[in-house]
Amino acid sequence: MDGAISMSKNEQFLVRIIEDYRAGRVSRKEASILLGLSEKSVQRKAKRVREHGIEGVKHGNSRQAPHNKVDGTVKEAMLKLAASVYSDFNMTHCFEMLQKLHGLTVSYSSFRNWCRGSGIGKRKRRRASKKRMYRERLANEGLLLQMDGSHHKWNGEDEWVLIADIDDATSDIPYAEFFHSEDTINCMTVLRRIIEIRGIPEALYVDHAGWFGGTKRQNFSQFGRACDELEVRVIFANSAQAKGRIERTWQTFQDRLIPELRINSIKTMDAANEYLQKQFIPKYWLERNTVTPRDAQSRYRQIAQGTKLDEIFCMKYERKVRRDHTVVFGNKLYKLQGHWVGSLADKEITIIDAKTGPLKAFYGIQELTLIEAPRMGRRGSSFTWTKRSA
Repeated sequence: MDGAISMSKNEQFLVRIIEDYRAGRVSRKEASILLGLSEKSVQRKAKRVREHGIEGVKHGNSRQAPHNKVDGTVKEAMLKLAASVYSDFNMTHCFEMLQKLHGLTVSYSSFRNWCRGSGIGKRKRRRASKKRMYRERLANEGLLLQMDGSHHKWNGEDEWVLIADIDDATSDIPYAEFFHSEDTINCMTVLRRIIEIRGIPEALYVDHAGWFGGTKRQNFSQFGRACDELEVRVIFANSAQAKGRIERTWQTFQDRLIPELRINSIKTMDAANEYLQKQFIPKYWLERNTVTPRDAQSRYRQIAQGTKLDEIFCMKYERKVRRDHTVVFGNKLYKLQGHWVGSLADKEITIIDAKTGPLKAFYGIQELTLIEAPRMGRRGSSFTWTKRSA
């Protein structure tokens, strides 16, 4: 195929891992874990890359519309009925009623996926847990980091959360820190420090908590967005046992670190972080609990020149520009200033909230200036309105 080949970030990650497998740097089992594929699929993709080059990772139907594409009105009608009329039916029973009484027909798997994605339908009882098999470490440091947070009364009085990453290949902890909460910005802080100290890891292994909403980490999708911009693959663990290395680390930390903080009369978070990072991790953990990787080549990637981490590890929001070239953000009205061609009315701009400085706004790559303006009513008085989350 002549010309450039357009590849998504997932396909670029797949090519890197397949090339590692072909070169013998990772085993077929390790490649299947990183890619979320069966070992046979890894072997088939490696064969396609060998025969067709990087074009081999592209699916043969990648530019063709599915022959069985379903009309959006059918999906909408089925979900509406499933959520109202048949809300107490199990999924199979509901599907049968929709076919029999309403003439709505799709494959059962499509209907089930629609319902699960919308939170509709009853769920079966959980089956007995399956047996767990030992998984060998990956070969290179920086190839996979397990990330998690541990909530505990670390100083014996106040509940803090310790957020850390552990390298799957060596059990090294590139960075860890105590925080008051396991929120998006704090998780970004830990990953940013790892990148500044070591480099960009290939993949992160995390749990599902908070990624789909909830009060604790309702903005956690911003963390996934930051990883995507850095081309860090996020892999979800389906159970605590799947990320057992970091879970066992918490057991050791709670067993040894809490009494050490007590005998050193450490009560404040700043002092605890200093002891953790300068004493506990380098003088105990690194000496007693780390191993040598099977392959000495590090898979941490250096930050590309010109990359601004402040504009990655932040909160980004899309806002539509009003006709008078103002935007509403965080219950405040802002005027836009800057140099642009034509009108920005009804255009989407990106607002960046780094939490440590002023708001920034961009239209594409063009930076705009936000100036807070009073929201006025018809007679010039201030207008009071209901506060909503940014």
